[in-house]
Amino acid sequence: MDHDISSTLMKRIVSLEERYEQKIAELSLLKELGEALKGTSLSLWNQLFLKQLDIIKHATGIYSISVMLIDEQTQSLHVVSASLMSNSPIRPPVFLKRGEGIAGSVVETGKTIYIPDVTKDPNFSNRGTNQAGSLACVPIISEGMCIGVINFRDNVQDSFGPNDLRFFELIADQLSITASLVRTYQDLLDLEKKRMNLSRYFSRGLAEHLVADDRMTGLGGQKKTVTVVFADISGFTTLVDGNPVEQVVDVLNRFFETVVPVIFKHGGMLDKFLGDGVMAVFGIPDESEMDPVKAISCAVDMQQGVKLLKHKLLEEGRFPIDVGIGVATGVVVAGNIGTQEQMNYTVIGEPVNLAQRLESICKPGEIVVSSLTTSVIPGRADLAVDFEPMGSIRVKGIQREINPFRVRYG
Repeated sequence: MDHDISSTLMKRIVSLEERYEQKIAELSLLKELGEALKGTSLSLWNQLFLKQLDIIKHATGIYSISVMLIDEQTQSLHVVSASLMSNSPIRPPVFLKRGEGIAGSVVETGKTIYIPDVTKDPNFSNRGTNQAGSLACVPIISEGMCIGVINFRDNVQDSFGPNDLRFFELIADQLSITASLVRTYQDLLDLEKKRMNLSRYFSRGLAEHLVADDRMTGLGGQKKTVTVVFADISGFTTLVDGNPVEQVVDVLNRFFETVVPVIFKHGGMLDKFLGDGVMAVFGIPDESEMDPVKAISCAVDMQQGVKLLKHKLLEEGRFPIDVGIGVATGVVVAGNIGTQEQMNYTVIGEPVNLAQRLESICKPGEIVVSSLTTSVIPGRADLAVDFEPMGSIRVKGIQREINPFRVRYG
């Protein structure tokens, strides 16, 4: 009797010791995964996942471990990192929709699925990989949502027991920190990319305001009524031919440095640089009845800024410049043109061509505006300029007669 009690107690002690050692090993592994996270830059996130998977593989001896995350745009699961045996064949990438295959089902339910033999499970998405053995697919949960899965696979059937599955879920909890940080890092990169792209067109304050505006970041266009300002250095070709290249580039840069802040000051969009000129648009992203007023005020301030620049250039012994500015109002198609990776926001339509043609008939220092621009200026607008009719004329590229006005400013 005493022998039986002693034997039972010994077995319990051995069991407790084994469980204690297992807990120590688990905590040690989780600590090592955390240390790996501390020691690797998020910019090298792929290496971070590989490092953590290698730690898990070394500690567990499991044949294959992979992490799949949900792509927020396509909402499909794809492998972002995998740790395999060195002699494993290279397999084609796997993409799964929500609910598709084992991983897709885990994302849908947020619960671990264990398959003792994948060859006998009809839900296993083989995709030509000819996998065999057992699979534990564990959800990666972040802020109550399943953002991916971690797959533990062994070539032997019935490889994992209840304690293994519990431990896998602890590992998934640890990797959820990595996955969340990686997603946050990528979101920040996307945000900075949008911010940098928008800062090419708008003032810093307006760019920050528009960062979350999908109208400015996706491909495609929409019709808008805008006012276009086209400013160009008069006789620039002659200036280039008669002056050193370095001086021409310096003067050109100083011209841009003078007019771009003026565009931003009046709430305009810098559409593009055009060699020796700039094109600005008022009415993007939101149209306003005051767009023509802002555009004309911008043109006046541009001319005054260039006048000051001209005096400075003369004082420095450099060649002076004058600018002609055309302003036109009308309907355009506005939007991003290009690809998701490389796109440019611009406007296309007759007002663009007309503004450019009006600039071409300007004398140095003049501003010429279309009749439509003057007709839509609100009566309450405080615009300290006069408009001088230029009569009915024709310009290249416009199939109708126009009746522009010369702006008389102080």
